[in-house]
This record gives sequence, structure tokens and C-alpha cells, in this order.
Amino acid sequence: MTGTDEFAGSKAEALLDAHVAWVMESLQGDALRIGLGRRVDWLLEDAARLRLSDVISVESVQRTAVDYAVDMKVGGAIPALVGDIAAALYAHPIEDETTLEEVLPDREFEELLDKLLEMQHLRDEVIHQSVSNPVFANLVAQLLYSGLRGYVAQSKQLAARVPGGRTAMKLGRAVIDRAPAQIGDAIERGIQRYVKHNTKAGMRASEAFLHDAFESEELRRAVLDFWDDHKHRSVASVRDFAGQLDIDELFVIGYEYWQRLRRTPIYRQLIESGVEVFFDTYRDATLTELLDDIGVTRDMMVRDAMRFLPQVIDALQAKHMLQPAIRRQFEDFYRSDAVGAILR
Repeated sequence: MTGTDEFAGSKAEALLDAHVAWVMESLQGDALRIGLGRRVDWLLEDAARLRLSDVISVESVQRTAVDYAVDMKVGGAIPALVGDIAAALYAHPIEDETTLEEVLPDREFEELLDKLLEMQHLRDEVIHQSVSNPVFANLVAQLLYSGLRGYVAQSKQLAARVPGGRTAMKLGRAVIDRAPAQIGDAIERGIQRYVKHNTKAGMRASEAFLHDAFESEELRRAVLDFWDDHKHRSVASVRDFAGQLDIDELFVIGYEYWQRLRRTPIYRQLIESGVEVFFDTYRDATLTELLDDIGVTRDMMVRDAMRFLPQVIDALQAKHMLQPAIRRQFEDFYRSDAVGAILR
């Protein structure tokens, strides 16, 4: 390695200066676009000769995926940033100008509805579990009890209109009041048995009704009619059902859940399995075939590079950082003994 004093003013330094100047020139204007296009073409030519299994292993991809999805610690600034983004999206004025129909056109809505209605096994299980829920049983019991009370109240009103009916009801009530307490208990137990028995029957009837309803065309038509009535509403009108605080809290809950989920064995196993399937599918594919399947084209690569690269170069140039950065890339080579031996 050539020393500093030896290198200064040497042919090697002159070559380094010329090399840096040439690179600087190649990073300006049309030269940058032309040079970038050539390099992409060279890259794609080489990629056509390489298969995925030649350059990477499934184990390394799995390890990388797990590192980022499972093991990487997310800094505290990231959740706050995502929350700020969510708040900005929530309040974006475009939602006042966009209708539900624009976000979900009729054709896609009908396809989604039809698919949901076709999922019979899932539908049957959801109906059965819902109807078997104690909350639903209590609802049916309350409806039966309310129905009995309503029937008794209606009977009193009817008896009041019938000649002699009011007297008969008073007499019946007096008889019950003078009866032993055991009779009242027996009546109460009878009502309870009746409600309990008919609650189960009501639940079975409800389940059968829901099954029939989901099988019928009427339900599909009702959902489509509901959609027709509301699809012209703005996204903002639906968004307002949940306030900004609700969105923030849901995000916090979802983030904490994801933090717990990513530490479970199933999360890791599913990621590794997904990577394995991807690798098995493209193991023998060339890198260009893989890019084609993903949808990445040569023009896209050049376009996106030219979208960002000039801005980066201009920023480095404005801060006088570009030339030193390029010089660092080559200086060790031009200081090497190999170059010194060539130039002697």
C-alpha cells in the first residue's frame, strides 16, 4: 500500500482523479439514464443465466423472513408514526368525495356476497354456535316471558269488555290469593318448565329458520337492496360510525395483539412454510422468469431508479459529499501495490 507522501502527485493519484471525474460526469443528465439502462440490461442478461437455487437457499430466505417478522425489535417511534398516518388517512378529505360504490363496485360486491352464501359449512357452524350461545337462549326466554305477560295483559283487557268477565277475573284472583303457597309455587314452576322447554324449541326453530333464510334467494335480494340503498353514501359517512379515538384504540389493541402473535410458534411456522412453498415453486426458475412472474419489467426498474437517483445525486452534490464518496470507493485500489507496480 502506497504511503500518503508517495501517493500525492503520483500517476496513481492522477488516475484516481480522472476516474472520479469520469464517474461524476456519468452521473449527470442523459449520461445517467443511458448508463443506468445499460447496467440494467447487463444485470438482466446475467439474471437469465442464473436460477434461484444457484444464488440463494431456502434456509437463508426463511432466516431472513423470521428475523424481520418475528425477531426484529420495533422501535417505539414506528407505532407512533403508523398511528399518525392512520389519523391522517382517517381525516383525509378524499373520503368525503368517494362513494362506497367507487371503493366496492356492484360486480365485486355481488361476487363477494355469493361466495359468502356458498360457504355452507362455515355458515352452518356460525349459525349453530350463535344459536347455542347462552346469550341467545336468554333472549329467547325473555321473549317467551314477555309474550306470556303480554298475553295475560291482553286477556285482562278482553275480559273487561265481556259482560261479567271482570267479575270472573276478580273471583279467580281471590281464589288464587286464598290458596296455599304451594299452589303458587307449583304454578311458578310450571311457567318455568314451560319457558325452559319452549326456549329450546324456540332455539331449534330459530336455527332452522336461519338455515332456510340463508338458502333462500330472498336474503340475497334483501342484502342487494340494502347495498343499493347505501352504496351512494360517502366513505366518510361510514367512517364516522367510529370516532378518531376508537380508531386509535383499535390500532393500539391490534398492535399489541400482533406483538404477542409474532412470538407464538404458529407465526414462525407459517412464515417458514410460506417461504418454502415460494422457493419450491421457483427453485428451478431463472431470475428473469421470477421477475416476470412478479411483474417487474426492465422499464419499471429504469423508471423507478431515475425517479429517485437524480434527487439523491443532486443532494449529495449540493452538500459537497458526492465526490468524496466516489473517491473513497476507488482510493484504496489506486493506492495498492498492484497499481504501483504497473505504473513504475
